[in-house]
Amino acid sequence: MSVTSKEFGKLASGEMVTCYTLSNGSMSVNVLDYGCIIQSICVPDREGKPVDVALGYDTAADYEKGTCFYGAFVGRYANRIAKSRFVLNGETIRLTPNEGENHLHGVLPRSLFSVETGENTLTFRRTSPAGEEGYPGALEIVVNYTLTEDNGLVLDYQVVSDADTVLNLTNHTYFNLSGHNSGGVEKQVLRLAASKVTAIGAGSIPTGALFDVEGTPFDFRTAKPIGQDIEEEDEQLARGGGYDHNFVLDTSGLEEAFASAYSDETGIRMDCFTTQPGVQLYTANFVQEDVCRGRGKGGADYGKRSAFCLETQHFPDSPNHPEFPSVVLRAGEQYHQVTVYRFSAEH
Repeated sequence: MSVTSKEFGKLASGEMVTCYTLSNGSMSVNVLDYGCIIQSICVPDREGKPVDVALGYDTAADYEKGTCFYGAFVGRYANRIAKSRFVLNGETIRLTPNEGENHLHGVLPRSLFSVETGENTLTFRRTSPAGEEGYPGALEIVVNYTLTEDNGLVLDYQVVSDADTVLNLTNHTYFNLSGHNSGGVEKQVLRLAASKVTAIGAGSIPTGALFDVEGTPFDFRTAKPIGQDIEEEDEQLARGGGYDHNFVLDTSGLEEAFASAYSDETGIRMDCFTTQPGVQLYTANFVQEDVCRGRGKGGADYGKRSAFCLETQHFPDSPNHPEFPSVVLRAGEQYHQVTVYRFSAEH
């Protein structure tokens, strides 16, 4: 196991971004102290050759300007809050709109964190002041990324607030198990243990309804190619431009994988585990609209559906849907969520 670091480049403010590399001799992960961004994940394919399976950029400037959140730690609220407002303890909280009238993801993906290094772990810390983007409560945020001997990447989030607030954190890595610059992921196979999906309306905001995946293009309970049903005529697919939906997980805890993905081209397999109740499956439907398009790693030009995301989370717009699992974090209580992405190669 080793942890190394190097300068990655400067932000517009002049602040330096550092890239840290976790390595276990088989697999390596590059992580930035800007947005706790996972910049690369290199894993061995069936022949033992390293393959970078995460989309990203080569420069700090592009991460600062880019609009896709490649690899970023996302919050204070992963996904969307309708009309950038919600009621908490009888008070209407108004957030900073950043996607039309809605609030999406928040400021953490574009924040610098302090870093402590361990034998196989990076610990990132940041204080989010009360009122940042309108959220109540000052947060003490701790993000741990750990690389295990069995090629698992463990994401561990721990937060305490000094006042009641809402919180929903995730990671926004874009995966392509054939390699970050290998084209579309439609032929890659995905199994997802989820029997229901939160339906979306205009602006990808949940309607509050859940629908059964049985008999729909959203049924991944048996493994199938990601692109098998993605072009079907379906109102929900049309609203998302493909898959961009929160799946309600049938699994609970870290004992059972909620998802498995596989590339026949490389033999690389990824098994996913989480303590979260949902996962956003996003099939990179709009990466072609990135303001930094054509400036991917090594000059890669990432096109539509060139990756998939499995963003473990609570449900979008939960503060406005009391029927959804609660995202309220009470003063002094600890928020703690864990997600694991484990890689292997099938021969």
